[in-house]
Amino acid sequence: MVFVVCVSFQVGSAQTSSGKPRPSPSPEKSASEQSDQTKEKHRDPVEDADEFKSKLTLGIYFTRDGRAYDLNLRHQFGPFTAWVAGFYDPQSNKLMRVGGQYDYKKGWLHLVPSLEVSTTKAMSGSLSSELGSGKTVFLAGVSRTNLRPFFDLFWDPGDSVQLGIGHRLSSYDRISAFTIFDVRLHTQQQNTHVVWRHKLNRNNGITFDGLFKSGHTETGNFIYNVGLGVYYDRPKWFWKLYYDPHVNFTNRTMVRAGIGVKF
Repeated sequence: MVFVVCVSFQVGSAQTSSGKPRPSPSPEKSASEQSDQTKEKHRDPVEDADEFKSKLTLGIYFTRDGRAYDLNLRHQFGPFTAWVAGFYDPQSNKLMRVGGQYDYKKGWLHLVPSLEVSTTKAMSGSLSSELGSGKTVFLAGVSRTNLRPFFDLFWDPGDSVQLGIGHRLSSYDRISAFTIFDVRLHTQQQNTHVVWRHKLNRNNGITFDGLFKSGHTETGNFIYNVGLGVYYDRPKWFWKLYYDPHVNFTNRTMVRAGIGVKF
């Protein structure tokens, strides 16, 4: 499992609104400042959806060998986010996993360290970052595992470095591009993502995740392939669908479907 900063662009930790009334703009404030406050007060419902503290997601993973299921519940406690999840493959594996992350923001620096452990004694730790205070930020991260399998829960190389760039187009719309590449097992595996998040209207948003992957598979063959993901956002629920050939650099193609609620 790799916690990448794009997740802050796409499906990042949610927050709840304080619900406190905001003061009206004073006459001394500029027209632009008053306009910014007005926009903040009248944000569309799909934008307010990012402020829920909890998220419950059911995922179903399809391959030619069958299907597997994953149920994930996460909740935010201020700057801390914790989650508990279960993975079930009727033909072979099952596991539980728990994890947490901490969001540290100060000025131009945003750091997110995370740790996850599973009942198979697998462990994964990561440190991701956004560097910059304007609309454009640089993305950097590193992750490490103890090389025990999480059973199809790593969609990008697990022992890796991430480098990329992100740009905020509006209060909701964002675009990012980043590469995650193996730095431990000498597999030359790397996944490059181009992610675009766009608000369709007041109640609907969509995110496209284009994937290009290359590297050695588990059988030693060197492959190039492309995948695509779609995440559809509503004020209180969402769905997602991903097509991932050579998933985890195996010879299998996986289709991942998911649906969830925010509360």
